Amino acid sequence: MGLLLVVVGSVFVNYLWNAYQRAAKMDSWVETPCVIVSSSIDDSGRNQKGLPKYALEVAYRYTYEGKERTGDRFKRLPTEASDPRKVKSKLKKLDPGKSTVCYVNPQAPGEAVLKKDTKAALYSIWFPCLFVVGGLGMIGSAIFRR
Repeated sequence: MGLLLVVVGSVFVNYLWNAYQRAAKMDSWVETPCVIVSSSIDDSGRNQKGLPKYALEVAYRYTYEGKERTGDRFKRLPTEASDPRKVKSKLKKLDPGKSTVCYVNPQAPGEAVLKKDTKAALYSIWFPCLFVVGGLGMIGSAIFRR
């Protein structure tokens, strides 16, 4: 049982740590002025249950290192939901013609997002660590019990 807790806890610790690392890398991305070209909601997709899936679609223009580029990502991962209200709340802030900022990856200037990933994974990594420590305690107790 202790070994199972260690393995499962370690998987979740690894997942949360990698999520934090991806978000931390985005801190080096360059804040760049951009202009929203278009924004809409695509409701043609379906989720795993066959229900409608609403996806935010956005296009924006920015200039980085003297070259004009276009971006189409709100966040690193697609912004989708089964509830259209969740996507519409983000759409309200993306009126075409609006000036805003995007974040450009200096190693790949064609990669840009309007919103960086959150580092919240680091704040919750303690919870699966409890399973690892508890599992190690169970293993230690079983080994050293006499």
